[in-house]
Amino acid sequence: MTLILSQADYLKLLDQADIIQNNILDSFDITRKYQFGEGYWQQIQLRDGISLDISNYQQSKSLILKCHERKHPLEFRFLVLVESEFKDLEFKTGEYFLSGSGMASECDVFEAKSQRIVEVAVHIHPNAFRYFTENTSGKLPRELEHLIRRWDQPTYERYGTQTPAMQIAVQQILQCPYQGFTKQIYLEGKIWELVAMVVDQEVQIKQGCFQINPLKPSDIDCIYDVREILLKHLDNPPSLIELARQVGLNDCTMKQGFKQVFGTTVFGYLHHRRMELAYKLLIEGNMKVTEVAQTVGYASLPSFSNAFRKKFGVTPKSCQK
Repeated sequence: MTLILSQADYLKLLDQADIIQNNILDSFDITRKYQFGEGYWQQIQLRDGISLDISNYQQSKSLILKCHERKHPLEFRFLVLVESEFKDLEFKTGEYFLSGSGMASECDVFEAKSQRIVEVAVHIHPNAFRYFTENTSGKLPRELEHLIRRWDQPTYERYGTQTPAMQIAVQQILQCPYQGFTKQIYLEGKIWELVAMVVDQEVQIKQGCFQINPLKPSDIDCIYDVREILLKHLDNPPSLIELARQVGLNDCTMKQGFKQVFGTTVFGYLHHRRMELAYKLLIEGNMKVTEVAQTVGYASLPSFSNAFRKKFGVTPKSCQK
């Protein structure tokens, strides 16, 4: 037997389900038993206009949701896992779904009996998105204007494939190690990290230069080898061409693949790890500032000091004290 519900009734029933986890330190985070099968539905209200839903459940019966036209915030959904006897699914494991704000169209959503879903969904009110993306003149970048539409206009929608960097951020959300306000800070940071990666792809698509091809498993292994080489040679890393030669990739695939996997350029990653090591060495207090600079690959002390101050907001000498 297939259960047919309106989306409003479905959400209402989920909200009425038994609470199975509600830590006193995490009043903003409520986990409820999934009403229509085994599993749970977790609602995390990070601040006004920004929320996070985590779903992990398996259907005990087939379900059809009747979704009527409705006002819709920006939505970023990341499917971690879907297991179903139906192969022709619109949304598959490892994909993400981007929806701008506006009026969502009427549709039916079918979930089959025994279907299992693990998903992370981010909902952002247009005003909250504007706060983070508008320029000093109060305007959205032209490439993002289509994401914010009036409530009577149809939403913009797109499916995409999660990059390895997106998958890492999603897993960090699922395995958040903190509680209380620290948890709120951590989760919101991860949300904006994910949004930034999706928006970056969106901008590239609008500019007509999004040409990232899926990496083969062997290519991903090579990219991790690049990282290991960088970590072993922070003070004097090989050139990009030499790095690519050492791991057996052409330099274009290596540069593009590194950004896919780690969400930053080779140089950006190298700079970040150099600064992390420098901070650690300065805090330990066993080395002079000049020695720390040389250890992380800076021949010029002023260049090191400027880079360190930009990264941490303090001078190396202040950090050491």
